[in-house]
Amino acid sequence: MRLLIADDDPTIRTELSDLLREEGHEVSTAADGAEAIRKLESGGFDAALLDLKMPRSNGLEVLRRIRVVHPETAVIMITGQGTVDAAVEAMKLGATDFVEKPFEIESIQRTLESLAEERQARRLLSLPSPDEDSVAALFEEAARRGALLVVGGAQDSVPWKTARVLRIAEEPRPSDVYSPNQLYQLNATIEAHIVRADAPVVYLGELGAVERTHGRSDLKAWIRQLAARCEARGGTLVVAPHDPALASELQSEAGDPQVDAGLQGMLESLANPIRRAIVSFVYSSGPVAYSAILRKNFVDSSSKLSFHLQKLKTDTLLMKLSDGAYALTEDGRRAWRVVQVLSEQRRRPSFVVVRR
Repeated sequence: MRLLIADDDPTIRTELSDLLREEGHEVSTAADGAEAIRKLESGGFDAALLDLKMPRSNGLEVLRRIRVVHPETAVIMITGQGTVDAAVEAMKLGATDFVEKPFEIESIQRTLESLAEERQARRLLSLPSPDEDSVAALFEEAARRGALLVVGGAQDSVPWKTARVLRIAEEPRPSDVYSPNQLYQLNATIEAHIVRADAPVVYLGELGAVERTHGRSDLKAWIRQLAARCEARGGTLVVAPHDPALASELQSEAGDPQVDAGLQGMLESLANPIRRAIVSFVYSSGPVAYSAILRKNFVDSSSKLSFHLQKLKTDTLLMKLSDGAYALTEDGRRAWRVVQVLSEQRRRPSFVVVRR
C-alpha cells in the first residue's frame, strides 16, 4: 500500500517508515501537520498514519482535510493520549482505526492487515453488480492461474493473458473456431477446461451468432447451464453481451439483490473486521457487558474498543441498554444476516453480467 506517516518525533517517523518499507509498502513521511496536508493534496495515499499531537496542524485537523481532498484514504490515528474522548472524536471525523503510544510494530502491522481486510470486505459487501475494476481483477487473478477461458465472436477483444480463446464464427477454422451449430463440440471443450482448472473463470462475449441460430430462449438456457457448471467447480461465469436488452434480462434473472442506502451504509461499517467480530459476538451471545467484550481481545486497548463501539452505535447497528449491556438493534441483526449470506455465498461470484 502507499502510506503516509506524519509524526513530529523523528525516531518514530524513521523507524516506522523503515520497517513498513521492509514489508513492501511505499512510504512517505511528514514532520508536521502542514507538511502532511501538502503531501496529501499533491498525491493520493491508500492510508495515512497521523500523530494526534503535531505542530502546524494536529492530527484531527489533517484528518478533516483528508476527508475533503481524498475521502477514500483510510486514516489511522496514533496518539499517546488514548482517551475515549479522543477515540470518539477521531471516529466522528472518519478515522478508520486508533493506535496508542507506545506501540509495538506488531500493533501497526495488525492495523494495516485489518485495513487490507476491510478493503477486501468492502468489495465483497458491495451488493450492486461488479464494476469494471472488480471484473478486471477477477480476470487477472484467473489468468495468473491459467484458469481464464474466453468464448466469443470472431471480432471479440480478449482479456489480458487469457489461458485459451474459443471463437464462434460462421466458418469454423482453425481448430479453436466453432460454428454456431457446433455447440455440442464447444461444450465439450469448455467442460474440459472447467474440470481441469481450479476455480475456473469463463468469459462469454459476443454471442449474436448463437442467438440467431438457436434463439434467445435456448441461448439463455445454455448460459444458465454454463453458470451452474462453473459454480459447481467454485468458479465464475462472466457474460458481456453486446445486446443491452439481453444483458438486462440476464442480470434480472440472476436475481442480483437490491438494498436500500441505509443497509448499504451498515454493510460498509461491518467491512471493518473488528466491528464485524464484535457484532458476531453480540449476535451469538445476546446482550453483553463492556467488560465481556473487552475480554474477547478483539482490540488491544479499552479506548480502541470504545472507538469501535461508538462507531457501531452511530451506524445504528448496536445499542446500549439501561443496565449498560450492549445489544444489536433490529437493523444490526438484519445487516449481520446479510453479511453471513454474502460471506457464505459470494466469496467468489458464480455469475456476473457486464454491460458493455
